[in-house]
Amino acid sequence: MKVSRKSLPFEIQKKLNALDEEVKEIISCAHSHLKTTINSKLSLKFSGQGGRDILTEYERAQAICFSIKYQSLPRFNNRLTIEQHRQGKYFPKNIDSIRHILNEYRPLIQNQKDSVHYSNIHSFCLKKLSTQDNQQDLIIRALDSSGNDLTITLTKGLNERKMAIGKVLAQCEFNYLYNGILQHSDKKFSEKFLADYTSGNLHYLFIKHAKILPYIRDLLEWHYFIFENLTFPSMGSL
Repeated sequence: MKVSRKSLPFEIQKKLNALDEEVKEIISCAHSHLKTTINSKLSLKFSGQGGRDILTEYERAQAICFSIKYQSLPRFNNRLTIEQHRQGKYFPKNIDSIRHILNEYRPLIQNQKDSVHYSNIHSFCLKKLSTQDNQQDLIIRALDSSGNDLTITLTKGLNERKMAIGKVLAQCEFNYLYNGILQHSDKKFSEKFLADYTSGNLHYLFIKHAKILPYIRDLLEWHYFIFENLTFPSMGSL
């Protein structure tokens, strides 16, 4: 039987409210590092050596994969559905959706060797924005609506957003969720996993991290803006 949050037992409501406050605090702490704003509509100017592709094969694959991945990243949107079982116990009904959200973000925040990991995406952007010689690499410059160069401002903003992502991840347990539960079963997490599983705390951990992830998507919006403006082949139809 589906139940509303207000009709849940007080202790469960209390835990969910505490979880919401924890998420807000984590996001607020990270958000405090964002000092740079760009009020003008940006355009990007690309400059590369004639006669060759503006991206290497690795960069092309990286750019396409990141763009497609970013476009399809799901949002939790506080859509927590809870049901009461016959035994009087309460469980998240949409736990599969929550696990799906967590798994979809894994390449961006967990495996640093993945080309779409946020640190590698950030490195790509900084390299192109700082390059001075188009004989050596692609040059990207950011211009406002009047043609003024805002490349330094954009670069500063990107650095702030990378820092904010790091602050978020430092206060979370994604390593435990991915390597102890969702993707792997690292034995060093077995005892904690068993305790969280049997106590029901695992539900709260899933919900907490699913609520945080859309903020990381927002923090990568400026990075995506750069990749979005590169030329890609469109996806073919059926």
